Amino acid sequence: MTISTHIKKLEVAIRNVLQQTSLEKEVVEQLKPHFDLFLKTKDLLPATYRQPKKNKYSQFLLYKPEDEAFSIVGFVWGPGQTAPIHDHLVWGLVGIYEGAIEETRYQRVKSEQDSYALKKVELVTAKAQDISYVYPPNRDIHSVRNPFAEPAITIHLYGTDIGLQKRHIYDESASSKNIVTAHENEVPLYT
Repeated sequence: MTISTHIKKLEVAIRNVLQQTSLEKEVVEQLKPHFDLFLKTKDLLPATYRQPKKNKYSQFLLYKPEDEAFSIVGFVWGPGQTAPIHDHLVWGLVGIYEGAIEETRYQRVKSEQDSYALKKVELVTAKAQDISYVYPPNRDIHSVRNPFAEPAITIHLYGTDIGLQKRHIYDESASSKNIVTAHENEVPLYT
């Protein structure tokens, strides 16, 4: 079976789930077994895209349908590379394809002065075939890093083209800045 065939099979599952529910928590829970099977696909990220950059993680658009109902994105994490604390403002699943990463999950909580702060909720070490997920507002803020000596590859499935999505990065005080994290490729690797 080709990679495009695996993608089309996942797309059918995604569209079926999205017809059944719009509740983001239910979407990620129902998609998890389908995404788990998809993560077992060999060579999702071609060899030419697997080498980490020296200064920052890489983000490659693997696939998105014309209606941009979802996107599949591959990330390459070199040793020591980090994504700052950020949100997504859309549902998503993150699968560890190769290597391992650490994910720190946060919750935005109201403080006494009617402002907000970030509370660390959990630190998770995820390894190959592990799946995490995000959905607003309750489980949407995290940071990711590769503290290990080997590169890591993660495959992400989001409920929009995340490379066009306006969202936020945070510092630990919950101050935020608007961002868009564009893909390194404009044309998806698979059509």
